[in-house]
Amino acid sequence: MYLTIIFQVCKMLYQLFWFLATCCAFLVNALWLCCNFASVGIPWLMLLFFLVCIASKFVKLKSPEDELVMSMLSKNDKMAHGNEPLYWPIVNRGGAFDAPENSLAAISQCLTQKCRNILLDLSITDDGKAIIFHKSTLEKANINEPVGRLSSKYFDNFNITEHHPLGPLFQPEKVLTFEKLSKLLETSEFTAFLLASQISTNLLDIVREAAKKSPVFTKRVIFCCTSPAAVYQLRRECPELVCALWLEKCSFMKIPAFLNTSSILSSIVGAIYRNIVAPVVGVSFVFIHKDEFNAQISTLWKNVGVRPIVYTINSPNEKRYFQQITKTLYVTDSLRSEPQLIFKQSNRK
Repeated sequence: MYLTIIFQVCKMLYQLFWFLATCCAFLVNALWLCCNFASVGIPWLMLLFFLVCIASKFVKLKSPEDELVMSMLSKNDKMAHGNEPLYWPIVNRGGAFDAPENSLAAISQCLTQKCRNILLDLSITDDGKAIIFHKSTLEKANINEPVGRLSSKYFDNFNITEHHPLGPLFQPEKVLTFEKLSKLLETSEFTAFLLASQISTNLLDIVREAAKKSPVFTKRVIFCCTSPAAVYQLRRECPELVCALWLEKCSFMKIPAFLNTSSILSSIVGAIYRNIVAPVVGVSFVFIHKDEFNAQISTLWKNVGVRPIVYTINSPNEKRYFQQITKTLYVTDSLRSEPQLIFKQSNRK
């Protein structure tokens, strides 16, 4: 009986040994196969990358002149103590926390506080009319339909102040149209960053026609979107139009931590955008999420002639960091948390 048990245990150990040996052999073969593929594939990938870089030189669009770009930005004020420039923000939707978003009242508040860089949302209706509107305004009104499925007549009677938390403090106001904004730019000195969340042929045609007809448009408007192809189409016919790329937060961050590849993949994507995409389409600005921004990323973008803009910064301490340390433009939802405004108010008291 004992001999039988000993024999079975030895047999099990023998089978376990061969199973582990088989697994090790499989891993070694798999590693050897990967190394062979890498040794064969990497040179071809490098060659492909080299050819792409050469081809990009032939289709590359020239970026707008730096003087034009700088003239569109608000002039940097000097701090009360010291010679460091004070970097004013780009106000998202005119200050969505301070006033109804994308409204004339919000734009007026920004101009009153001498902030002349305003990020507005550009959308298009079902019947092809461009408006300054964002889907979040519809969500506040409990409307689940996207802007592209609603006609322009629907927005003729839409009160954008009604569903804002501070709406009672403002007069009722209709949705701002693209035509009204173009006329406003001719009389008011501010730079509008127009962010198109959804790209369509009609929307690009509207922007293209406005850029060709109005010389003020190209001096007051910076077109922003997530699509490099859309920017390339616009700038190919309107090379004087200043454009920006909006980089969404990298989806690779959702990969499980144990894979530990998110930083590698995001670095590869960032390198492709910096060294190939941005120079080819000729963008002047790039919007980067604050979680994916650092001083090294800023330097890399500046080395290719593109100014980075960080979004979305609402904390006074964060704003002071970007103003004084990194000296980087940023997007904010409120001007009430601006350090320079807080300090001015405290000094008045």
